[in-house]
Amino acid sequence: MQRDRLLWYVGTVVVLVCGFTHSAPVNPNPNIPDVKENTDPMDDNFLSLEYKKYLEEVVQLLESDEGFKAELDKMNAEGKDDLASGQIAHYLQFANKQTRTKLDELKRLEVRRLRDLHKKLMRETADEIRAGKRDPKDLPSVDSEHMDHSNPHTFEIEDLRKLIKKTTDDLTNVDKKRKEEFKHYEMNKEHEYREKLKHANAEEAERLKKEHEENLKKHKEHPKVNHPGNANQLKEVWEEEDHLDPEDFDPKVFFGLHDIDGDGYLNTPEIEALFQNELDKVYNSSNPEDDMVERDEEMNRMREHVFTEIDKDQDGFVSLEEFMKSTQTEDFEKDESWDTLDDEEVFTDQELEEYEKTLAEQEAKLQERHNATSHPAQ
Repeated sequence: MQRDRLLWYVGTVVVLVCGFTHSAPVNPNPNIPDVKENTDPMDDNFLSLEYKKYLEEVVQLLESDEGFKAELDKMNAEGKDDLASGQIAHYLQFANKQTRTKLDELKRLEVRRLRDLHKKLMRETADEIRAGKRDPKDLPSVDSEHMDHSNPHTFEIEDLRKLIKKTTDDLTNVDKKRKEEFKHYEMNKEHEYREKLKHANAEEAERLKKEHEENLKKHKEHPKVNHPGNANQLKEVWEEEDHLDPEDFDPKVFFGLHDIDGDGYLNTPEIEALFQNELDKVYNSSNPEDDMVERDEEMNRMREHVFTEIDKDQDGFVSLEEFMKSTQTEDFEKDESWDTLDDEEVFTDQELEEYEKTLAEQEAKLQERHNATSHPAQ
């Protein structure tokens, strides 16, 4: 149902802003206090978090409105996709008076929140501005692209259009942000390893190198990983998870078995569930050589590949028609293995060098701040 897909948009964006599972870089100097994550009022995720709550509340109101829901059902029956195009904003005119009144109140609260947040940012950076350490013009703008500011009093079609556009833009950027954060995670792992070697004596350094090389070797020793979405991969799921004879593989039946919510589409969680057997071949949480953060990234790579190959209308869902067409191509029957992260260059030597330079600069600033706090000027 299109209603389910609207809720899925909201859920995905909330997950995006609540953060990724990758660990933050470890402070290289234990004598300097760590900077807490997600508490800095200048942080982009912090600024966006409340907008996500606003988004959820707006969608929940619209989902409960009979007039709006009727138009969604009509759109679904006619095979339109006004959600992706933004035309769904015009369905607001079918919402009842009570819903519109509640939406007006939500918008007024959101406008007030944005104004209060701007004042808070100015207060918390006032000292730096007075000290000449920050130019007021360099303050980040409060995230406000999700509403129409020309009318601060009532929630109109333009507000819903802007909210959908902002949400869609966030979804478009989610993989780009995830990849960048994963790259930082991997560079930090390498940085920590090099730091251990640097501060170890000769005997300890040799032991660390040997252990590192053995773990890398053990991690690469795994069964063949099937190409996501091809015949061998799906038949393996059919046999091992569905407990059916691979000789009786039926794509249409397979689709129905894995369309868990029965809405006629395979969404992201349903697609990702199909990769677990392949991921288990490479990653085991009990093995010290296997990194579960890398497992998550491997799953994301598989998901991106499948959606790129099969989701032809790029709406974030695989329909039965799209799935059936994918099983009728020559590539579907090819017996290809999947190149895992071990076969990819996640970062270059130059990127690592720049990353370590940035870490050194951050450490110097933290040390300077720590010294100033510990030994204030008399």
